[in-house]
Amino acid sequence: MAVYLVRHAEDRAAAELRFGDQGLTERGVEQARDLAAGFAGVSLRGCLVSPLVRAAETAEILLEGRDLAVEISPSLAEGETGELTGLSFADAARRYPRDFERGHSVVARLAASGRTAPGGESRDAFVARAAQVRKRLERELQSEGDSLLVVSHGGLLNYALQQLLGMPVRDEVPFGFDHCGVLRLVNYREPPGFGSFPMLRFAPLAGSR
Repeated sequence: MAVYLVRHAEDRAAAELRFGDQGLTERGVEQARDLAAGFAGVSLRGCLVSPLVRAAETAEILLEGRDLAVEISPSLAEGETGELTGLSFADAARRYPRDFERGHSVVARLAASGRTAPGGESRDAFVARAAQVRKRLERELQSEGDSLLVVSHGGLLNYALQQLLGMPVRDEVPFGFDHCGVLRLVNYREPPGFGSFPMLRFAPLAGSR
């Protein structure tokens, strides 16, 4: 059994260099449809998805034509944007320069100020949510049968993966997820030398780009 981690497709807010949770762009819809073609031969037993619009729309396209259980998981949401919501990246950086000393992504904002945004989550709260995701992934990797699809966000997945692999949680980004980027997780065993541990496998799906 594998767990496929997917970052959502391109959304309108990102394309406009603006903070907020909006639906997908036309390009994002194409990205998701292309990835859906890649998943055509993958047997899935269900999907965990972030409650944010851009992730939900991506999951809907990926699962079109399948009768699968979909679980909305608040833990999978990206960091809250608080008072940044609706602002362009440029305006947000001018209003809140301390929060943007390391960049505009949620990971960079956490590194600069210890919060996802003014009025958003603290770093501790965000890392704690990622820990909930890590625990769920550990349980799922022990399951047998068809694979599981998880649709979330780049920042959240970075923290969860660091914890899953036993890495110290750092604000640098060790795992880059493009829009509709896919990472395949499997539970690896190598007796007698090694017990069970999660392994990352980079296996491009046929039909994806």
